[in-house]
This record gives sequence, structure tokens and C-alpha cells, in this order.
Amino acid sequence: AVLGAKAAAPTALIFCCDSIFLFTAVPLLVELSDSDHPSLLHALGVVLRQIVLNPLIVSACAGALAAALHIHLPVAIDNTLLFLQNAAAPTALFVLGVTVALRPFARMPWEVPGVIAVKLLLHPLAAFSLMLLFGPFAQPWAATAILMASLPPALNVFVIARQNDTWIEPASVAVLIGTFASVVTLTTAMWLLQTGRLAFP
Repeated sequence: AVLGAKAAAPTALIFCCDSIFLFTAVPLLVELSDSDHPSLLHALGVVLRQIVLNPLIVSACAGALAAALHIHLPVAIDNTLLFLQNAAAPTALFVLGVTVALRPFARMPWEVPGVIAVKLLLHPLAAFSLMLLFGPFAQPWAATAILMASLPPALNVFVIARQNDTWIEPASVAVLIGTFASVVTLTTAMWLLQTGRLAFP
């Protein structure tokens, strides 16, 4: 919406890589921190099974493969997938809202402000620094990377928390508060990019 159609390819690529990394790293860390596993090999086997069977990773890989091979699905299947795609985010938002409503927080968990600061401030600065360090990159690609790094904590954080039945309340609070805070930080990043004050050599 900010950068136009030229940002479609970098947005899709960043989203796929981000999802694959997140849904690989988090199960690994969760399982390695669980002392109930009989051995490290068993923990790695559990992680590998979770990664291979994770719907987001499978769908990202299948989508990339279909695009690379120029596979066109039948209209009925394509329309069904489009329907599910459009329903995914609203459904997750509804579950998040119900969770926040049923488990109102009396006080903000101590980790949340730090997590939000890292996500909304340090993450965009790190992305910008890496763009300068490893550049030059085409302006749409660099600008897309900065904007996506400036986004608030996403619903996938809450989804992962629900999947692992841990840190659910802090995750929901982080998504909620981070979204409000990003009204300032994300808008600032958009303004800096669109006015040319944040440009790449």
C-alpha cells in the first residue's frame, strides 16, 4: 500500500523467509529448553517433525514451488484457497481478542516493554544498518525491508504461543500494545521513506 506494486516481490519473499525462520527457531528453542526429553537426539527429532508438518512452512514452500514451476490450480481449488487465505487473519484476530477479553491483564508483564522496544526500534535500525553494510540495494527492496522490520509484533507470535501453550498472555499483550505503539513508529518510518529523508545510496 505504501510502495506500490513494485514492493510485492520483496514483501512476499521477506514474509516467507520470516515465517520459515520463526516457525523453525521457536520450536527448536522450546524443545531444547524442555528437560523432559530423554536425549538431545529425541528433542531434535520432535523439532524436525514439528517443522516438517508445520502448515505455515509447508504452505510457504508449496507456494514458492508453485510459483517457480508456474503451476496454475483449478479454479475451484484456487477459490477455496483464496477464501481460506482471506479468513485466516480475521480468525486469528478474533481469537486474540477473545483471549485478551477473557484474560485481562492487571499489569503489563515486565518483558513486554522490552520486546516492543526491540521490535519497533532496534529491528528497523538493524535492518537499515544491514542495508547500508551489504548494499547497495534497489530502493524498493531496501524500503520494503525497512517497513516490514518496522511492523509491530505479528499475530504469528500469538499463534506460536497458543501452539506451545506458553507465554500466551504476554504474547497477546505484546501484539495489542505493539500495534498501538506502531501507529507512531511505523507512520514515522513511512514518512521518512516517502519524503526521501531515509534514502539508500
